[in-house]
Amino acid sequence: MKKIYTYSKDKRIRDKKEVRRVLREGDFYTASYLKVFYLPFKDQKFSVRLEGGIKGGYKRNRLRRRIREVLRREGSELKNGLYVVMGKRDSLEAGYRKIKESFERVIEEADLWQN
Repeated sequence: MKKIYTYSKDKRIRDKKEVRRVLREGDFYTASYLKVFYLPFKDQKFSVRLEGGIKGGYKRNRLRRRIREVLRREGSELKNGLYVVMGKRDSLEAGYRKIKESFERVIEEADLWQN
């Protein structure tokens, strides 16, 4: 059976109040390139944020695209809940593979896989 990978608008946290609630009330997990905030919820939604002070719009956008791609591929395997994935400044120079490994490591430590 072929897996369908999506990162559609209904999978995104679009309300700032909801993001703030996840950051304030959710559990916090960190890895070398990412921080993941998790709050249990009936649906599965994601938000991608970056640490402040990252100069250069093209760098910020490239990092966001890489994190979104990881979420698009790995998101269907996660438990339901609200996720805020925050990219650190160190991850600007990291490639897709390192960001993916960092994400998988932090999700494994937090025990957020469905299985």
